Amino acid sequence: MSRVQLSIPVALLVENVLTSGEPSEVIIDGLLRKDFSHLLSKVKEPMMDLGDRLGIAAEVGDNWEEAIREGVYEFKFLHMNALKRLLYFRFDLKADQDFIQEDLSLKQVHLTLKEIELLQLLVGRQWMVQKEKQYTDQDIDASPRIPVHIRLKY
Repeated sequence: MSRVQLSIPVALLVENVLTSGEPSEVIIDGLLRKDFSHLLSKVKEPMMDLGDRLGIAAEVGDNWEEAIREGVYEFKFLHMNALKRLLYFRFDLKADQDFIQEDLSLKQVHLTLKEIELLQLLVGRQWMVQKEKQYTDQDIDASPRIPVHIRLKY
């Protein structure tokens, strides 16, 4: 089964509402009813126009409901700024604080092995996520977060 593909505005809607910590069915119900009141006080970016993003999803045919239920999807296309916002929403990492941007790549992005796998699923069509150096099992046991390098494939 292939993963749902989402455009940037719809994927960032999904990421933002997931930061609320609410169960997926509660999030979906609120979005379907266009009642955002219980979500806005809990999301990382309360100023995001959720109604506008839902309109975009309807226009382009993005299945945001399935993406929320599954918790994973693929970006159709992802530019650098959207990648940085994804890192903020999903992993609570902030640009210039938690990682460094060099041209079209991000360095010293510290993630767990599980987070690395998830990020590869989300952005792997366009971006490579690689460990910055070879790690042994001992290194991983000593520090669960591994610095990775994210760079454009093309």
